Amino acid sequence: MILRADAVRKRFDERTVLAGASLTLAPGEVVLLSGANGSGKTTFARILATLLPPDDGEVLLDDEPVGERRRAARRAIGFATHQPLLYSGLTPVENLEFFGRLAGIAGAHAPIPALLERFGLTAFAHVPLATFSRGMLQRVALSRALLNDPSFLILDEPYAGLDTEGVSALNAILGEGRERGTATLLVGHDHDRAAAVTTRRVHLERGRIEPS
Repeated sequence: MILRADAVRKRFDERTVLAGASLTLAPGEVVLLSGANGSGKTTFARILATLLPPDDGEVLLDDEPVGERRRAARRAIGFATHQPLLYSGLTPVENLEFFGRLAGIAGAHAPIPALLERFGLTAFAHVPLATFSRGMLQRVALSRALLNDPSFLILDEPYAGLDTEGVSALNAILGEGRERGTATLLVGHDHDRAAAVTTRRVHLERGRIEPS
């Protein structure tokens, strides 16, 4: 499968954020998208994840507009924003079970214990998130993005708050995904921490994406 943004444009009020941004994610790629603060990286990530419609241009899944394959696209894409967007009164297990049900993954088919173990959260599986540090919340958010074993991962500032152990866990998972053919977009400035898994770097500037 291939996910592609083709000449995507987006305006907010009078400000043009994206002015024809294009990017293709192919199996086995890990692409690092950088850009200045306010350059539109998060907006582009949300459009590519089908969570925000472009004003012009389109996002395609295997050359078909995602609007015609939205359900298939949502099943194929795992997305984590730069904010965890989790329920603080629930535990990691409860959060992941809830989002798993929304994605149609439940019961024995949900890889929750394995994901929590990979991110070093097994001992905290039944502790409310209200007590968690920023890095621990990030680990739960990344687990959520991986719940549906996605063909495409779109991770906005995925290293935010992670310590060395968390970075190692994430990079190991990304490396394994790359070998299986997962296509990943990493949004942010963590060139050094992402270097071990990145296959290509691009840069968003003046609303367009260019090789970095």
